[in-house]
Amino acid sequence: MKLTAYERSILAGDFGDEARKILEVMVKVYEVNGARDFVEVGEVMLASTQNMSISGVAGMEFLTSLADSGIRFKVKTITDPVSIDLGAWQRLGICEEFAEHQQKAVRALIKMGAVPTWTCTPYLVGSIHRYGDHLAYVETSVVCFANSYFGARTNREMDISALAAAITGKTPCYGYHVADNREGQVLVNVEVELRATSDYDALGNYVGRIAGTRVPVFRGMPRDVSTQALMQLGAALATSGAVSLFHIMGVTPDIVVDPYKYGERSVVEELNIGEEDMRRAYAELNTTGETAIDFVALGCPHYGFEKLRAVASFLEGKKVREGVEVWVCTSRAVRDMALRSGEVEVIEKAGAKVVVDTCMVLVPVKQKGFRTMATDSAKAQFYDSGFGIGVRFGSTEGCLRAAISGTWEG
Repeated sequence: MKLTAYERSILAGDFGDEARKILEVMVKVYEVNGARDFVEVGEVMLASTQNMSISGVAGMEFLTSLADSGIRFKVKTITDPVSIDLGAWQRLGICEEFAEHQQKAVRALIKMGAVPTWTCTPYLVGSIHRYGDHLAYVETSVVCFANSYFGARTNREMDISALAAAITGKTPCYGYHVADNREGQVLVNVEVELRATSDYDALGNYVGRIAGTRVPVFRGMPRDVSTQALMQLGAALATSGAVSLFHIMGVTPDIVVDPYKYGERSVVEELNIGEEDMRRAYAELNTTGETAIDFVALGCPHYGFEKLRAVASFLEGKKVREGVEVWVCTSRAVRDMALRSGEVEVIEKAGAKVVVDTCMVLVPVKQKGFRTMATDSAKAQFYDSGFGIGVRFGSTEGCLRAAISGTWEG
């Protein structure tokens, strides 16, 4: 195992116990996974701050102590969403004490050199990668997207191992960093037309549960599939299963480079997805029969500009029903573009809120008393139903109709 003098000094405790523990985890990950070497990474993505290393307040103190020790990130390090809208947390009903804990961690990460992106769609705000680039990402949907869409190489990092990569600029070379581990294993024949982006969510959620940690290969998808659809497909696959890579025949780069190696040679199971399967997939994502909606949550993963524009177009001249809270979540960079072009004004004039830096999965929404949520995101459905909120899942348009009427129409 080749460690630099700087890394050995960290292991010796020269930068404090927190940094030493992080490097010890990196060494253990190397050993447990039988890594062949370390590989240099071009970018690291850290987890949302409330999960960093130690949960809750202790995690914030951990980051602050690490920053104060003199540790600085060696490579470009971007940030996943936090649990508040950093500029407007009050209007989301977040308590001041909770907000201050989040802001404390934010200050620590920036002190260590993090780029304050606070989004789960960093590829929409500058994180564009070449085929074969090595990364160290922690957020599950971004891992899946980077591996699949760009053909970059990243494992599903833990909070601590991602921190180690940010500090050292490298990560153990195993798993999806190795080309032979990226072969397709489950062939999915899509025999139905996919229209709305929520169709890709439903499909991903359905296939993810079957695939587990294996690599699905999709056959029959349109070659002009949108980036937004692929974002939502990957997020759903990574949530219901633990999928970190998928291939689409004729679309994603690994399988375009070598369709035999990645698409045929290693397939051990085959699925056929028809109309009945899609109906079942949608039904499984609806966890309640309640039709009264008091919360509409959109933008998980964070919406891109075109999605914001579509929401604004639908809501123009309409009003959200009194008693219904509507969040449209996006990155700060995309929100700022939509501010200049007028979409944010239209959305908020209708009574919805454009939320940045966070989303409905990370904010403690159960504490706000919501009973039934409408969403177009399988990932949001998974997490928020786990908080005890009833969920209605459907198309973006269906969710917006529920926002206006206060009733789910199916």
